[in-house]
Amino acid sequence: MSSGYLTRRDRSLCVRRGQLGCRLVAVLLENPVRSYAWGSPTVIPELLGRAPSGQPEAELWVGAHPGSPSTVAGDGRSLAEVIEADPAGTLGDAVVRRFGPRLPFLLKVLAVERPLSIQVHPTIEQAVEGYAGEDAAGLALDDPRRSYHDRNHKPEMAVAVTRFEALVGFDDPAAVAASLEESEHPDLVGAAAVLRDGEGLERLVRRWLTLDAGTAAQIVTALTAEASARRADPRFGLVHRLAEVYPHDRGLLLALLLRHHVLAPGEAVFVPAGVPHAYLSGVAVEPQASSDNTLRAGLTPKHVDVAEVLRILRHQPGGAVPVTPVPAGPGVELYPVPGIDELSLSRVRLTGDAAVPVPGPRLVLVVDGTAAVDGVRLARGRAAFVPAAEPDATLAGDGVAFTLTTALDQAR
Repeated sequence: MSSGYLTRRDRSLCVRRGQLGCRLVAVLLENPVRSYAWGSPTVIPELLGRAPSGQPEAELWVGAHPGSPSTVAGDGRSLAEVIEADPAGTLGDAVVRRFGPRLPFLLKVLAVERPLSIQVHPTIEQAVEGYAGEDAAGLALDDPRRSYHDRNHKPEMAVAVTRFEALVGFDDPAAVAASLEESEHPDLVGAAAVLRDGEGLERLVRRWLTLDAGTAAQIVTALTAEASARRADPRFGLVHRLAEVYPHDRGLLLALLLRHHVLAPGEAVFVPAGVPHAYLSGVAVEPQASSDNTLRAGLTPKHVDVAEVLRILRHQPGGAVPVTPVPAGPGVELYPVPGIDELSLSRVRLTGDAAVPVPGPRLVLVVDGTAAVDGVRLARGRAAFVPAAEPDATLAGDGVAFTLTTALDQAR
């Protein structure tokens, strides 16, 4: 051991054996990349300092979700296995009591080149019911018709790294109605009349999502033509853009009803359960509860479970929660999300030798420059896990990093 730090091999043995006198330490992670059609072929490879794969690379996952867990560099075991071997040492007693012996949070990098699906996420209670229902229906976890891959909720926040576009929550029904009333198509004018009613938004969403395929196709065709003719109108111009990617998708009708958000770098929005949303373009860091439960409502070739979407969808206008970072120490900004115990995200601007405390359990991801956390060196795009047994861990270097822990006071 040199300079007071364990070598990579020593670190691996320490975590594996938990032998007397051997303390748990921060570990370097290898993190999986998920390829979806909407991803960028270059953003994540550039972040990781490697050549593009030739495929769209959409999401970098940092965490212990069983669907795509990170692994310990030089060891090969998943982070989930490391935690399972010593929940108290890796997570701390307070986290285990609150969430059980599992990492309750997940950190992603999203690289959005094409719009992705309009979707909603469930509450914990809805996830438990939905998971049980799909099990009872005999759907395997890898069945493409499956929406529930675990029994957890998926509250999430998008923090813009570049300019980031999103649709989040329903727009003001009166504002949408005013745009539709100028239409020449009777179905769209009729939709405006429905929206003027006090309960009209929910009735219109339910009608549009449950239309027979032929009627839906006629209205979508009319909307697409309208959007092409009215591209100067921001609402219809956005629908026109989406129609170029998803030309016959009834999700275009739903997109017309949603609120458009544009985030500058560093700005953030939180998406609660039941709020419809779709990310359209840009790069963002996404902290969320550790879940992969997604109910798709449109703008996708994948399975759309209309009945389940309608069960969990919140039809009230709004829903997006802007998150303003607050100072939390020299170079540290905290993105507070009230009411969500799983998430406490910080953006850290590192300069010189100034060290920032990063007590575990915590994920650390460097997005610019280089850093080190208790001897684990992190180049751009690399991440580490700091266990709870390292309450005095510090992060130093030159660059920018995001750190994610729980919002429990005992775990900070």
